[in-house]
Amino acid sequence: MKDLKFLRIKRKKGDLPDMLIFMVTVFILAIGLFIFSFIIPEITDGLAEAGLNESSEGFDAIQQVNEIGTVVIQRGFFFLFVGLIIGVMITSFLSSTHPIFFFMYILFLAVTIFIATYFGNAYQQLISNPIFVERMADQTLINVVMDNIVLITLAVGALSFIIIFAKFRSSGGGGGGGAL
Repeated sequence: MKDLKFLRIKRKKGDLPDMLIFMVTVFILAIGLFIFSFIIPEITDGLAEAGLNESSEGFDAIQQVNEIGTVVIQRGFFFLFVGLIIGVMITSFLSSTHPIFFFMYILFLAVTIFIATYFGNAYQQLISNPIFVERMADQTLINVVMDNIVLITLAVGALSFIIIFAKFRSSGGGGGGGAL
């Protein structure tokens, strides 16, 4: 039973759309968490204006929720972002790809980078909205990642490309003749 599970895991392979999935996931996380970072301070400001912070416990609770909107969301985005990069690298390492897919990977990475420019521009249009300008300064990590989404996609894609196609392969069986 244990060997059967190992064989299923061993057959899992990374594929070409990994970079596209990475970029789309980063974009969705950035937009979603940026919106949350806008909504949470608006709510806490409303609670403070309503007089719910008159006691020290109420004030502390509102401050903690406000901190979630500024600090915790940024750190969470950063950890998810790093986790996605590590996930792409792991799937790249575990994939066994035939060298014929070399040019196809380059073409797919070029398409992904082309789409990344549109995602970067869409994020810039969102944060240039006058409603969001005040909160934009608080979200430096999300802004840095989305300002450089094209370069990040290129770097992660190039590293994934190197890992996929530069691995040593050995022939199966006990006859030797493996790559050195």
